[in-house]
Amino acid sequence: MRNNSCGGGQSYFKNVETALLKRRRAFCYNPRMKPAIPFLAVALASALSFGAADDAAKMGAEKMNPGSAIRTAERIGGEFKVLIYGNSIALHAPLAKIGWTNNWGMAASAPEKDFAHLVVAGLEKRLGKKAVFRIRNLAALERNFTTNVATVAEIAADAEWKPDYVVIAIGENASGVDEANAATYSKFLADIARPFARNRAKVVMRSPFWRNAAKASCTARAAAEVGAVYVDAGPLGEKAENKAIGLFSHGGVANHPGDLGMRRLADLILNGFKLYHVTLKGDGRNFESSR
Repeated sequence: MRNNSCGGGQSYFKNVETALLKRRRAFCYNPRMKPAIPFLAVALASALSFGAADDAAKMGAEKMNPGSAIRTAERIGGEFKVLIYGNSIALHAPLAKIGWTNNWGMAASAPEKDFAHLVVAGLEKRLGKKAVFRIRNLAALERNFTTNVATVAEIAADAEWKPDYVVIAIGENASGVDEANAATYSKFLADIARPFARNRAKVVMRSPFWRNAAKASCTARAAAEVGAVYVDAGPLGEKAENKAIGLFSHGGVANHPGDLGMRRLADLILNGFKLYHVTLKGDGRNFESSR
């Protein structure tokens, strides 16, 4: 029987196990499972058939993030650095034609209620320090995931900035991810994360909020490859209560996470960062975070 996993067949599972044993710090978190489980559990997603559906179009959000610019919001003055890579869920400028008038994570009711600001606030509370943070909307890059990441000036600058915590929360705008180009998409994600992992940053990579088994599998594989923590946001996006349905007339905006969904996304990511301080056992061996 043909295996449609990201990377395919028995070699994929062997590569995942090798990556875990080599790095001893790649784990996944799923809100439907126990708080922490070995990464091999996400191999279940690999058994699902790939589909090349355009998630943004399905959700009516294909007109979000117009243009090719990488938009950025940041705050200076703090004792540790947080970098968040996202898309409209993390940061979207006002766009009158869709009824969005704010400049923060769509569709939160206030900046302090979007997942990016909540992650920063959660880390500040945990560490007892104020953070410097940088939030970037990478939607234009998501749509062109064959791009050589090494040529993207913003990512190079961020690597030089050397953040302590990094969130990679993208994928909703990547269209046409299927079995044929899964390796390309996984490499794209790994190439974004790799410079930060090499600099010993704590990196959490999440699957798309709009559930997509192909993208989730590729995100998990990329996280294992670079030694990041993977978290699965797909189950959150399947529940209407986590969206802003009824609060906005434009369906694309309404399908974004509302305040409850944003809080749950932030909690998912913050739980991911906690995995840098735990020891997990799997298959008779200890997998320990080295951070």
